[in-house]
Amino acid sequence: MTSRNTSAGITSGSSGGAGSDVDKMMSSFQAPDSILEHKIFDSIALYLGEGGQPLMLVNALSTSYVGMPEMCNLMSGWAREFDIDPVDVMQEVLKEQLMERFDPESVDRDFMNGTGTPDWLMVMIQHPFWRSVIYELSEKHQKCSLLNFAIQRISDAGYQGEIASVATASTFVNVFSGVLLDSLDKLREEDDVGLLDRLPDLITDRGLPLKRISKELESGVLEKFNKPPLVSVLRMLLAGASSNVASAISAILQSRIPSPGDVMLLHRAYTSDNPPSTYFLRDPDFFEIMLSSIFVPSFKGAVVKQDHKEKYLYLVAYAASVHEENDKITDTSDVQSTYEALCALEDTLSKRTAGTDLTPILGQLLVAIEHPLQQTAVFATLVDFFEAPLELNPEIMMTYRKSILDRMIYLMQLNYVMPVLDYIRVRARKMDQSLSMHFVKKVLEMVRGPYSKKFIEGMGQMIEEIVEVIKKTDTELVVRAWIDEVVLQSGDSETHTPPASLPPSTSSSTAHEAGAGALSLDAGQSTIQELKRRLDEPRR
Repeated sequence: MTSRNTSAGITSGSSGGAGSDVDKMMSSFQAPDSILEHKIFDSIALYLGEGGQPLMLVNALSTSYVGMPEMCNLMSGWAREFDIDPVDVMQEVLKEQLMERFDPESVDRDFMNGTGTPDWLMVMIQHPFWRSVIYELSEKHQKCSLLNFAIQRISDAGYQGEIASVATASTFVNVFSGVLLDSLDKLREEDDVGLLDRLPDLITDRGLPLKRISKELESGVLEKFNKPPLVSVLRMLLAGASSNVASAISAILQSRIPSPGDVMLLHRAYTSDNPPSTYFLRDPDFFEIMLSSIFVPSFKGAVVKQDHKEKYLYLVAYAASVHEENDKITDTSDVQSTYEALCALEDTLSKRTAGTDLTPILGQLLVAIEHPLQQTAVFATLVDFFEAPLELNPEIMMTYRKSILDRMIYLMQLNYVMPVLDYIRVRARKMDQSLSMHFVKKVLEMVRGPYSKKFIEGMGQMIEEIVEVIKKTDTELVVRAWIDEVVLQSGDSETHTPPASLPPSTSSSTAHEAGAGALSLDAGQSTIQELKRRLDEPRR
């Protein structure tokens, strides 16, 4: 900011005479650290050429010297002594100052009079830190023209995924459309775990995920116009359903009691040589109605015959397990096993004696409820336990949290890898380093390659946070072995498979998310190289 003041003092005031120019230049020399300003030597020469006093110049430059760069260097050195990244510290301080001193009116007045995008803004847009600053400033100053202009340029540069939660992003149609399309495109290929991470991008203060919005709009039309079959039938017909399939599903959704005729019609359609798309069956209400009619004793309606039950369950299994791409069925291998599991559960529950005692069938129930969707709820519970503010002595608290970590690591063994790793990576800076070390060692001893880019980047970043401590323990050997394996994978990523010596749940599940796919490692190479360099440095 002082450089702009200096320049203004030099070039303005020509109409006021030489004395006025000298006074303005002297005022600029009295600004903090003016001696460090860009082109200070040109300013000094101009001042002396206009008749300025050398002694006054020396006094102004010396008394205004603060030495901010040297103080920053000193603080950076202190930070390194405590294993703190000085860049993070300086950036945080700079962000706080900007948040406090930013004046949107003066910024718009000074920078929005030209044409085109300033070069310095394009440089800022390419840097993650400056983009994050622009996002926070735009939330605070939503009418600032420069910040709104910057948000548009950020969207044009391809960072739509980052600005999904920025309020000003919805101000401009092209920015909003880009963010929406980017979010929807990312959702297409996600599994259940990834979907939970991505869905917040589609949530606003007054909205819900798009699927929920769709259902609420449909329910609102049904209620307002009192034409129950119209909307659901129209939706399915527009999606390409035959009139028989659309009518049968619509009748079930309308009456909320599956009739044998409708179920048998759908069963014939979905067991034919050319079955309809599963899209028509994948309605939350349809699932609830079909399952409730079989498993909920108090569900309204007559008792379903056994041969009809099998058809109900087959439709549910088919809808839940068939994989489709572009409305073409590509994989039906899980249909039979899903159907058999549902039948076994129904058989178990139907034989339960009166009362609430489930002890005799508990073993069978545990097998039936072993489902990946439960992992999210279990992990959320473990996070609550881990963060609970318990009043325990330090040793007991450390043991307690270590036990919770072990259970999170077990979730990773069951293929719930990235949510756990991302959570611990973010928590690492606030967590005791011994817990971070415990986590790193346990996980790296458990997993085997090939590793995905996300896993390499996440684990590498976490290890970087505690690399100086790792170098003082036997965990260094485990980390170096993992790095060697990643480097080897980068040269021959298609030939590595999980070793047979690992436990089945580790080699088949953990490897699936932590490593399966043998993806390109370009994005993780820089992280691994930096980590290897720091490990090779002499201990401090």
